[in-house]
Amino acid sequence: MTGPLPPDRRAATARDLRRLRVRRLVRRLLLGVGLPTIIASVYVGLVATPQYESVSSFTIQSADGGAGAPSLELLFASIPGNSAGRDVLLVQDYIRSREMLRYLSAEHGFIDHYRDAGVDFFSRLASDADLEDQYELFADKVKIEHDTQSSTLTLRVKAYDAESATRFAAAILAASERMVNTLSQRARDDRIELSQAELDRAEARLSQARQTLLAAQHAGEEINPMASAAAILELRGQIEAELARARAELSAVRSTTAPGSAEIVQQQQRVRALERQLEAQRGRLAGEEGRGLSEAIARFEPLVVEKEFAERAYGSALASLEMARVEAHRQHRYLVTIAPPSSPDAPTHPRFWRAVLTVLVLSFFLLGIGTLLLASVREHAQV
Repeated sequence: MTGPLPPDRRAATARDLRRLRVRRLVRRLLLGVGLPTIIASVYVGLVATPQYESVSSFTIQSADGGAGAPSLELLFASIPGNSAGRDVLLVQDYIRSREMLRYLSAEHGFIDHYRDAGVDFFSRLASDADLEDQYELFADKVKIEHDTQSSTLTLRVKAYDAESATRFAAAILAASERMVNTLSQRARDDRIELSQAELDRAEARLSQARQTLLAAQHAGEEINPMASAAAILELRGQIEAELARARAELSAVRSTTAPGSAEIVQQQQRVRALERQLEAQRGRLAGEEGRGLSEAIARFEPLVVEKEFAERAYGSALASLEMARVEAHRQHRYLVTIAPPSSPDAPTHPRFWRAVLTVLVLSFFLLGIGTLLLASVREHAQV
């Protein structure tokens, strides 16, 4: 039976255990933290292809010179039909779209640039990369930021040489400007086209009303029955007044002159003549078998009313067209470049210390998790 160890042996055993633990800890740190950090340092510092970043900023302005309050624009941008802040959001989505990737690849060799053999293996895009891999790289190299306070967009493009970064950024701005111009022109054309269509309909209605009225005038004896009727009514009023005076004079003559006198006969003839004139004017108004002015007015008046309404509708449509043109010009929007794409004179990515520190911290974190998992497995195994 083995007895207790002497104190010097126990001290030596404890020292050996501590040394063993220290050696294991050092080995773990070297393998789990030091080695990845060294590899990252070598890759970032010596192997990784440097990247250049071109930065530019722009916004969307309207022809009236006022962009309004940005906060209100953003507040109402989600309302259907409101274009206050919608154009900025549309441009932002367009720059991030696959259509922009297709345009850059077809017109400016975007994908070919990142497949270049001079790029290091880990950064280079594979020659057989599918569309999703290409878009993932595009999203990493092209960033667009939106400042909601000033409604300004900031574009950042990374490439493996300064000239390409600037060229890609300029191409994106040019494509965005064309898109804004196209949308703005389409909105203006739609507004003016709608007003022009209303004017064409009003003009056709007015032309039809005039032709119908002219045909009615040619078909009848009266060019304007209502004007003729007004003249007849005025003449009839005059005849009635003169007839009343003649009858009054006849009564006066009868009271002072013997019956059958020449003066009475003359006055009676005058009264009968005025009565015939009055009856003739009444006949012109009433007519026979629907051929009088009353019937002509009944047919003519709706045509005149339609012509008046058509003239008013035409005037209103013409004013609306002019207002639409002014409003379309006032609401014309265009891209304003605040800062053109910069031409970097030194690489900005990858950032050496940021990358090395990131790998260092991440390695510590993963080593700690691995150590805890290993200790947990051993504890369960002993149980």
